[in-house]
Amino acid sequence: MPTATERLNDILLELPKYKSQWQLNVANPYVRAYDLALENFNRETKAQAERDRAMAELFVFAASIVSGSVMMAAFATTSVRVLAGRAMLSVICNNNLNRTFSVLSVAASNKTFMFALGGVLDEAKKLAGKQVTRAAESLTSSTKIAGSSTAINYMTQIEDFINVNHICVHDFIQGVRDDASVSEANKSKIADLARRIPFCNPPAGRSVDEQRLAQKMELLFYMTAVLDSDKLVTYFRAPMGPAAGQEIEYRKRDIPQMPTDRNYPKEVSPRPGRPFDEGQRIKYDSVGSGIRERIDLLSMRTGNGRFYPEQNLAMRIFLDPTDHAQIVKAEQIINRLANEARPRQLTDVRMI
Repeated sequence: MPTATERLNDILLELPKYKSQWQLNVANPYVRAYDLALENFNRETKAQAERDRAMAELFVFAASIVSGSVMMAAFATTSVRVLAGRAMLSVICNNNLNRTFSVLSVAASNKTFMFALGGVLDEAKKLAGKQVTRAAESLTSSTKIAGSSTAINYMTQIEDFINVNHICVHDFIQGVRDDASVSEANKSKIADLARRIPFCNPPAGRSVDEQRLAQKMELLFYMTAVLDSDKLVTYFRAPMGPAAGQEIEYRKRDIPQMPTDRNYPKEVSPRPGRPFDEGQRIKYDSVGSGIRERIDLLSMRTGNGRFYPEQNLAMRIFLDPTDHAQIVKAEQIINRLANEARPRQLTDVRMI
């Protein structure tokens, strides 16, 4: 019968293999899929200004929606701050990540720590609280990530994330092993618990369909553009002069509410007989006919059906059919992909 120390040593010997499995079976295919999605997105999105607006946020958005594992969800929580300037994406990402960890019954504020130790955290604190605290210190960092949309940037970020968690688990197991204040019985219990923590339960093989994941990511990129296409326009009817009776638009701003929010703004007409009384309407920026065709293709390939209504060739080129129904549908597709990808347990890696 092996001693507790021998069992803890065996776990330490296995950790590099677990690290490699997370890298090989989750991180690498995920970033390759992102790279392909980004390449297609760049090719389809010709306007440099549109690319510049979205690029820094795309990966974190994808990571938070099609997470597929607690590792990717936890990684997204460390990077979601780059979305702070975009109210709608912040709502989507934060809500989705909170739902993910809620499903996993993870109440700890440090979601990253939950990837390292997972559901055994509370039990481990009772047996070796000092070593849990020390291990947590290795996850604490105030260093800001250098944001970039390139695949290599995010590959290294995920590598860092896996390495930090590897160190955390290693420090915890090694600390318990060498802590004379922890009894032999409790060390043995820690060895039992260690077999259940997420980091020690990587997928044994590849289950990510990179081509399909790339299509879902690219579709998500376009869905953000559709969601952001609605603008609240304020106007008034000129009461006199050459423009008398004409509607003068003088302010256009982003809409922070999601399209299904009950507080989403409604169109208001100026009241008759009230000079300069304001009205407001919703207008939609066009994403372009080529991108609309690409959206339709990806929407159908990912099982979401046709996104836009049927149009003849001339209408497709000159008439953008985007309206409130389209942005609601974009929100629904994002939620649907999120629900499909959400892991159901801490060690789950879903085929996303």
